[in-house]
Amino acid sequence: MRKLLPVLALWAASFSLASPAQDLFDQASFYVEFYYNGPARLNLKDLTRRYQLELDRACAQQKETCPYDQAVPVIQRMIEELQDNHTYYMSPEALRSTRESRQGNAPSRTLRIGITHVAIPGSRDRLIVDVVEGGPADEAGLAYGDRIIAVNGRLLNELPDENQAAQFLVQAVQTGRPVVLTILRGPERQRLEFTLTGREINLARFPSLKIRPGGVAVLRIPDFDAQGQVGRRVHELVREAQQKGARAMILELRGNSGGLLNEMIISAAAFLDEAYVALADRYQVERTEFRVRDGRITITRNGRSESTSLPFLARWRGPLAVLIDNNTASGGEYLASAIQRARVAPLIGVPTLGIGNTTTRPFNLINGGAISISYNRAYFADGSPYPERAVPDIVAETSIEQLANTGRDLPFEKALEALGIRSANP
Repeated sequence: MRKLLPVLALWAASFSLASPAQDLFDQASFYVEFYYNGPARLNLKDLTRRYQLELDRACAQQKETCPYDQAVPVIQRMIEELQDNHTYYMSPEALRSTRESRQGNAPSRTLRIGITHVAIPGSRDRLIVDVVEGGPADEAGLAYGDRIIAVNGRLLNELPDENQAAQFLVQAVQTGRPVVLTILRGPERQRLEFTLTGREINLARFPSLKIRPGGVAVLRIPDFDAQGQVGRRVHELVREAQQKGARAMILELRGNSGGLLNEMIISAAAFLDEAYVALADRYQVERTEFRVRDGRITITRNGRSESTSLPFLARWRGPLAVLIDNNTASGGEYLASAIQRARVAPLIGVPTLGIGNTTTRPFNLINGGAISISYNRAYFADGSPYPERAVPDIVAETSIEQLANTGRDLPFEKALEALGIRSANP
């Protein structure tokens, strides 16, 4: 790495001669040109040269005083041209939020009930597609697939458009007073009411477990962000499922956005006898291997190994099915691919996002933000690369419209069928 010092020194020496916008662009373009190791095959120097011309036009009237804010959209458009979801710009606020999530503590700072809801085609109603564990909605019993049809007795379909319907719900929560949600649930279209009150919540995500009637455990891993907490929690929940006599398990990775590789590899050890991934940089000078086997995690960096005991490990050996979708990304794709390769369980759903063979590294920028760059490529123990995306063994499309109108979660039904459990009402 000593050869990099003259290059960095030259770059830093010219840093104060231009406008703030130019300095920021120079920093971002240097990181892209020097470190990018993703799938894009663009000429990186040509890319940065073209966007330099765009920055010149944006700063033509301000010259040396051109502010950071003029460079940010140029940098964003430049990076978007790579069409790589592992390479992106993070604002100072987004970077702070990411760091908080990595610590397992991401305060909402506003009143929330802890749901993500989306528009339903042809309706003003809202469909719940995510529930934050431990939030008011989770505590009240709201669930994925619930269709919100009224807020405080006001039918959402009476509102002018879907945006106003969404805003009406947000405003009701922000009052701090109890909110009554009327929902439709399941294929029976059961009409239920829930009363809950918004509060500041922790937006960091953690694994959760639900035991269904009939002994099917549903283990959900939303992401691998919280350092030192996700992997351990996965093993605790596997052990809990075993203690409660679960006879089969569905591993819910739909929407898993990835996170920390060490948390993913520890989680993988709950389903694999050996969990492994190796990372190599663009120049093949940095190589890091992660391996969990026989109750220990071993990390080898450029030939030097450190090993630590993991006494909390549990191993699920019963029937297993894994749910994936087009929002399963990064670490979620790694875990799904490793399970599929080991033939431990079928993958059910649709192909994943497609960043399952690179890892990203953030580089801090002078405006307080960062640029996250595809930095490493990932490999199995035999040297073969991890695939770009996980492809399901059993294809099952997720349809927002069908889920909203019928209450049927078809991929979940297919997972039950794969486990030998047939149910018309999952």
